[in-house]
Amino acid sequence: MVAPEFRGASGSVRGPKRRLRALAVGLVLALLPGAGRAGDLQPWSSPAPPELALTRLDAAALDLADMRGEPVIVHFFATWCGPCIEEMASLNALAQRRDPAVAILAVNVGEVPARLRSFFKARPVDFPVLLDEDRAAMKRWQVLGLPTSFVLDGQLRPAFKTEEPLDWTSPAVLRALAAVAKPGEENPSEERPEEERPKQDLSRTTADKNEGGAIQ
Repeated sequence: MVAPEFRGASGSVRGPKRRLRALAVGLVLALLPGAGRAGDLQPWSSPAPPELALTRLDAAALDLADMRGEPVIVHFFATWCGPCIEEMASLNALAQRRDPAVAILAVNVGEVPARLRSFFKARPVDFPVLLDEDRAAMKRWQVLGLPTSFVLDGQLRPAFKTEEPLDWTSPAVLRALAAVAKPGEENPSEERPEEERPKQDLSRTTADKNEGGAIQ
């Protein structure tokens, strides 16, 4: 959803060029190793994420640079944004799964803390809510509409982004997050065919036993 102050060159109209771009991005996603198709998640090409150091709703300071170790979702939202409310519930469902392990930072754009405390008292979440009261973080991250989300890997390198509401517990999104959390690791829930499983090399075992005498 695009508020009046967020309307830029792209506006909120999704014309033929936007649809063609979405199709092209979908094809790129399908070719990414291990990521698979992940709904509206798009590859995010950037040398490094922008700075993100804000105050949390509970008054503690938080700096994205200190969060290396696991993937991070940076989610920009506002309470006046209808789709944001539904997506907030989806993000909380993801946080409660804890598999894959992903940190979530919800960045509120331009609202006063009192309004947010009332909102989250009725809708508690299991992740930090950060305050971007002057919209400086939104500008650094080039957010044009809400909700917008970014996914970084465990080394805080850009991985994915989405400018649409997303079901964060859908199978495609979970597979993409798992690939970011454990790059190159096979999905343990997917059994390999019998012929692809590594066969035990018994020759060394037999030779080792023979060194000590006959096999018992």
